[in-house]
Amino acid sequence: MGLSALVMAEAVNGNSVNWYEKVSDNQYKAASSTKDSRHLTIVRAGSLPSGKVNPAYFTGPARTDTLFTAKGGSNAYGAIVTFEPCSRTDWHSHPMGQTLIVAGGRGYVQSQGGPLHEIRQGDIAWTPPDIVHWHGAAPDTAMAHIALSERVEGKAVFWGAKVTDEEYGTVNPNEMPLKLQKIALIAAFTASGDIDRLKPVLVEGLEAGLTVNQIKEGLIHTYAYAGFPRALNGINAFIAVMDEREKQGIKDVYGPEVTPAVTDKSKYEYGHDVLAKLRDPSFQPGPAGSLKRSVSGPRYETFTPTIEVFLKEHLFADIFSRNILDYQSREIATVGAISNLPGANAQLRSHIGIAMTQGTSEEQMKHLFTVMDMYLGKERGDNAHTILQQIVDSRKK
Repeated sequence: MGLSALVMAEAVNGNSVNWYEKVSDNQYKAASSTKDSRHLTIVRAGSLPSGKVNPAYFTGPARTDTLFTAKGGSNAYGAIVTFEPCSRTDWHSHPMGQTLIVAGGRGYVQSQGGPLHEIRQGDIAWTPPDIVHWHGAAPDTAMAHIALSERVEGKAVFWGAKVTDEEYGTVNPNEMPLKLQKIALIAAFTASGDIDRLKPVLVEGLEAGLTVNQIKEGLIHTYAYAGFPRALNGINAFIAVMDEREKQGIKDVYGPEVTPAVTDKSKYEYGHDVLAKLRDPSFQPGPAGSLKRSVSGPRYETFTPTIEVFLKEHLFADIFSRNILDYQSREIATVGAISNLPGANAQLRSHIGIAMTQGTSEEQMKHLFTVMDMYLGKERGDNAHTILQQIVDSRKK
């Protein structure tokens, strides 16, 4: 039995319903004689409230368009909810249950502890009363559904915890998690200086569940690859976004502050070990004072040793020691920034490789570059795909 047939069977509790049963003449006359039945009510499209969903109860951008509200003794209400790719509700339940009619796109619905169901246009999903569940769009396409429910003592929904990236990742583990997508895109538009396109992505990052401090850290991180002017412009854009959201009454989560790294090593030794760990997670650092400077590294290290010291002491020690973002997130931010900087393919190749060493799969990288193609344009997306394929081919040799 398909999902639509299954949920419809559940919706009527297995009872046979004859939708064409004829009412008696007496019933018809009684109904038509009431005052209220003499007047039809037509609600014109666009006449009811429409707007963004509350990010406190959703992850990712979505909007709701009211269809009808409870009135005339009825407790029923309905709305169209449109989810962007990867967007979803938090865990929640309804005291009288909920019916979802998929109007377009593809998405998912799942009850707590139950299997994941894919839903497509035309499918109808029924969730019984008080069953905790979530629903939202697929990673690669938007979804719109009509949501129908009823209020009990004025209450229609009880909200719970966020659906985490890990929980949502069970949908398709080959998709780049939404938060990492936004980290990459924020870094990309910061690096290119495209503030008009950066601002909406900053909002998307917040609505995807990134904390304010995580986004600030991503902007700080980007300066090492795109320079202070672009990073400062990005930070100022974020300030403007935060001010606007505050005016709207939106309270974003700031999250933990940085806690200093504890080490007995010099900054050069610490940075050396971080870079080695990035390249090879199995690397085991030696004790403080045991490091011997290499004389066989890249030419730039011997030709301009000062830049090599700056890289170790500042980039991989000062910056990478800040624990707001983990190594994988920082490498995804780096890939995002460099992807939008023409003429940096050597560095892009290196950091794609490091990101994969830090646990990002080939399929996740492909998905990220497909997303970046939509945001940054085909030229940048194709370039990143080409370099990724070069890395994959070289590893097969």
